[in-house]
Amino acid sequence: MVTSANYRRWTRDVEVSDLAAAGLPAASIVRSAKIATIEAADADRIGSLAANDRLLVRDQVAGLLAPVLGC
Repeated sequence: MVTSANYRRWTRDVEVSDLAAAGLPAASIVRSAKIATIEAADADRIGSLAANDRLLVRDQVAGLLAPVLGC
């Protein structure tokens, strides 16, 4: 989930480093602890995360799932 950076930080939040590339108008974070699924047809791409941000999010999500998956 992507949300405003103005909210209180959670463990495993990742700051969006390149707002313009991500298509975001204000400081934002990826809240790795909240994953939402939607139909692809209901989503519009407005941008993309920088490669390093994607790696950080991947690592944070993996850390959250590891205990559940027994990794």
